[in-house]
Amino acid sequence: MAIRPKLLTMDCTNTLFKLKRTPGTIYASVADSHGIQVDSAKLDYTFLKNYKEQNQSYCSFGCMSGISTKVWWTDLVKKTFLDAGVPKSPALDAVAKQLFEEFSGGKHWEVYPQTKEALEAIRDKGVKLGVISNFDERLEEVLAELDLCRLFDFVLTSVDAQVAKPNCRIFQMALQLAGTDASQAVHLGDNLKLDVQPALCMGMHAIWINRNNGDVPSELSECENFHMVSDIEEVVKCIKKKRQEKQKLSG
Repeated sequence: MAIRPKLLTMDCTNTLFKLKRTPGTIYASVADSHGIQVDSAKLDYTFLKNYKEQNQSYCSFGCMSGISTKVWWTDLVKKTFLDAGVPKSPALDAVAKQLFEEFSGGKHWEVYPQTKEALEAIRDKGVKLGVISNFDERLEEVLAELDLCRLFDFVLTSVDAQVAKPNCRIFQMALQLAGTDASQAVHLGDNLKLDVQPALCMGMHAIWINRNNGDVPSELSECENFHMVSDIEEVVKCIKKKRQEKQKLSG
C-alpha cells in the first residue's frame, strides 16, 4: 500500500486519543466528591443509553436546535444520573458543571502511543493535516492540552460544520478548507460507518485504524481506496513523500 496525498484528515476519539477511564467511572468519581454514591457500571449503561437518545433528539450537541453545548451536556449528565437511580437534587447541577469544565481540556484523555511522532513524520512528508470530528467546540482546547493542536492545519468539528459524520458535507467542507481535491486526500478513522464509508463516497482514500482486529466487510476488501492498519505508525509507512512539483525555468 502506497499513497501520496496532499491532505490527511482524521477522526480524534479512539483514533488519536481515548478516555483514560470509562464515562461511568469518571462520572462516579466526580459525583462522590459531591456526596453522591452511585455504581459506575450502572452509569456506563445509562450514559450510553442517554447519549444515543440525546443525539437523536438534538444532533451535533444541539447546535442546530438553538441549544448550547453546555446545556446539551448538562441535560445529558443529569439524565444519566437520574436513570441510574440518583434522586434529583442541586448537587447534580454541581456535578454536571464540574464534568463540563473537566472535559474542556485534556484531563480525562490520553494520546495513543507514537501518535505525535507519527503525525510529525507525516507532516515532514509535505502532507497537510486536518481533523474531522463529531466533537463540540471544546476540541481545540483538548487537542492543545494534549500537545496535538500544533500539528494540524485545521480542526473541523460537527458543531463548526453544523453537520455530523457520516454526512458527506462535513468532508466536503474539510476539502474546501484545505483547497484539496478528494482524489488527493486520505481520511483516517476507527469507525467504518462514520469515517471510512463517507470518505470513500467522497472519492477519498480511507484508512481504517483497526486496533481491535475486527473483520473487514466483504464490500471493502476489494476496494482500491480502502486501507487498514493496526496502529498509527503503519499510516506513516503507507504515506509516501509528495513529489516535488517541477519549477518553471525562467529566462
